[in-house]
Amino acid sequence: MAVLVDPPRWPAHGREWSHLVSDVSLEELHAFARRVGIPARGFEGDHYDVPAERLEDLLAAGAVLVPAGELLRRLVASGLRVPKRRGQRVLDSWLERRTDGAAVHVDLVASSHPPPAPTTRGVRGLVLDDDRCLLLRRLAGSQDGRWALPVVVPVVGRPLGFTRHRPPADPAAGGRRAPSSSWRHLALVDAAPSEVVAGALDELRRVPVTSAAQVCGAPPWWPLVVHSLEAVVAARR
Repeated sequence: MAVLVDPPRWPAHGREWSHLVSDVSLEELHAFARRVGIPARGFEGDHYDVPAERLEDLLAAGAVLVPAGELLRRLVASGLRVPKRRGQRVLDSWLERRTDGAAVHVDLVASSHPPPAPTTRGVRGLVLDDDRCLLLRRLAGSQDGRWALPVVVPVVGRPLGFTRHRPPADPAAGGRRAPSSSWRHLALVDAAPSEVVAGALDELRRVPVTSAAQVCGAPPWWPLVVHSLEAVVAARR
């Protein structure tokens, strides 16, 4: 067990907060958080924000109190540090195996700014009509029969966030992460039907938002859609 917590010295929302991390794995961190009852909404990509009044509970459950500087150094050295810029919120992060067996970190990021164009490999659109969501299924090619959010015209819709694929940091190199030029992004934008890019063999379908995730096979990026829905609906009023 290597779950670490720093002193509650970070002010926000009228309270002081600690950071809870693991320098071993996200799986360990999530398991600890569930065990002590920390809500999932407190997760910020590589740590949980925890209010000061929960500190004693965390220590009693086995977390180790360390200075903030040591917590950050150990998180970076573990390779689990997730890059984040102002205005971004990391909703989730996980390790994924590509078809060639190589490992890649995937970050699910809510952001009002688009990812860098040179590393963006596609743009999907959240196309809403009241309480229905537009989905697309390609009837030819490698995505045969799979429902997903439709591809849309780049740099048109309002940015909502993105998935970021990046090679894992190397703990042997002090947690130094792979250069950003090696990252790959898939963007999500608020889009209109006229911006959808569909081929002659593609099938479009409108489904209730409440069942869209199930139709798509409950993809791991769906929490970004859920996070974005309220903002999209508010912007269209």
